Amino acid sequence: MAIKHRIRTDGKGKTKLVILTARSAIVEHCKECMGFMASDVRKCESELCALWPFRTRDKPEDTC
Repeated sequence: MAIKHRIRTDGKGKTKLVILTARSAIVEHCKECMGFMASDVRKCESELCALWPFRTRDKPEDTC
């Protein structure tokens, strides 16, 4: 299921209307969390984040 939603595109208040799936919403959240500086969320080092295993389009691995 996909929905239309307005998201931030930078830290300066710019927004855009996008179609989000659950997976793309996670990726957009990661970009925002990383300060919009990294386009590659694979570089995230915050392994304790609840979304960290889902930040890429790969199938998450069990890390426990």
